[in-house]
Amino acid sequence: MPGLVDAPVIHRDRLTERQKSGASCAWCAGTASPRFPVGDLRACECCAGLYGVPQEPA
Repeated sequence: MPGLVDAPVIHRDRLTERQKSGASCAWCAGTASPRFPVGDLRACECCAGLYGVPQEPA
C-alpha cells in the first residue's frame, strides 16, 4: 500500500478470522471501519490516522 507511514507489516497467517473478514482492524484488532480499506482488510479510525490510510470516498 503506497503512502502508508511506518505501518507494521500485516502477516495474514497471524490474523484472526474477524480481522480477515474486515470486522476487526488489521493492526490492533479493534473495531474496523468500512471507510478505511487496507487491500481487502480494514483499519480502525485510530490506526488509519496513525498510518495514513486514505478514507474511501462515500
